[in-house]
Amino acid sequence: MGEEEFKCGGFKVKGNRVEINRNLASRTFDELGPADVYGLENCMRCGICSYTCPFWLVTKRPIDVPAWRTYEINKIYSMFYTGYGIVARYLRLRRISNKEFMRWTDSAYNCTACGACTETSPMEIPNWYTAILMRRILHYSGFNYETAEKLAKNTKELGNALGISNWKEMASKVGFQVDKKGSEYLYIPSPLEIQDMEILQSIASIFSKMKISVTVSSAVSDPGYYAYLVGDFETARSVFVKVLEEAKRLEVKKIITTDGTSYFWLRWQGPKSSGVKLPIPVEHLTQTVYEKYKQGSIKLSKADVKGPTSVHYSEFLSRLGGVEEPVREILRLTAPQFIEPRDSPSSHKLYTCTHHLELISEKKEIVKRAREYVINQLSRWGSKNVIVFDHNCKLSLGNAIADKQANFDVTYFTIILERGIKI
Repeated sequence: MGEEEFKCGGFKVKGNRVEINRNLASRTFDELGPADVYGLENCMRCGICSYTCPFWLVTKRPIDVPAWRTYEINKIYSMFYTGYGIVARYLRLRRISNKEFMRWTDSAYNCTACGACTETSPMEIPNWYTAILMRRILHYSGFNYETAEKLAKNTKELGNALGISNWKEMASKVGFQVDKKGSEYLYIPSPLEIQDMEILQSIASIFSKMKISVTVSSAVSDPGYYAYLVGDFETARSVFVKVLEEAKRLEVKKIITTDGTSYFWLRWQGPKSSGVKLPIPVEHLTQTVYEKYKQGSIKLSKADVKGPTSVHYSEFLSRLGGVEEPVREILRLTAPQFIEPRDSPSSHKLYTCTHHLELISEKKEIVKRAREYVINQLSRWGSKNVIVFDHNCKLSLGNAIADKQANFDVTYFTIILERGIKI
């Protein structure tokens, strides 16, 4: 930019310097806990985290090493929240160069937030989280991707990241009770699930088979995690609070979700980000089914789907969400000719798919290349049908099939459950 000065969202870019004010720093770090501060301050930048990141394995660029993003975010944190950093900022010894900052957008979205880098890191540094913090800064400074901002804007203005406006009609069409007070569960769908009527129908059928009293809210058609993942924490928090308000209004006992990322957001990250303690339990459908199975309320048998089958675990459900045993046991019982990975669902040895980045059109080319790692791994197992537990994963692997990168089918787990549950 030469000597041109540019101001936006708490940033001032002048010459080769980027100056950041306290207001933006406060916004960026308003939800940090002790573990997050530990991660920022103790990353050794050894680079070991990069070896489980499909984006770095594709590009081999320093800015795609997960720890690079942590280092960049730590610069801002230290300039406002550590004694040395404050002094260094006043003495102009610590700054972010214009050249560095202009690489942030590219680097921040070369990350699926899968958490494998944390599993690999000797210090367990949450480098995936610093990628989200980097997106938060891009959102507030006006440098975010256009399609990312559209997801946030749709969530804020329309209540749904994908702009779906007829949720109530769609829910009623497949048999859901809408706004029914006193039900046991409030089901919170993900936007991608709503767009897939076959999946939505299978979910309604599963609840019916298990004789579970469930309702949906006409006011909630998105858990809010898309807004969070693109850096608009305030919008995501407002949706999370809305979910809790609807649960209270409808007098339900539990919140249930069928999407891996929805579970992680509603159970863990949403409460942390908003500072609101969960008043009722949040369950993933696999947990509910597994408990019913153990109690003897239902039986599980092999589903009538194409085999042999394998699985692509949702990192948000397992690695970040902590749900492992229900998923594995259900697959053993319902998936025909199941080829089970040797590693646990949370293992860093299992590659991530490209997940929500499939919705960021500006990343289309690099996303396609990064997909190859998970596709090659799944193909080596020799299955003809891969089961997924997150509709973002279904979208990613489906796009791989469309791009002729894969020659297997992809089946959402609710299809398996609908056909495998016996009363």
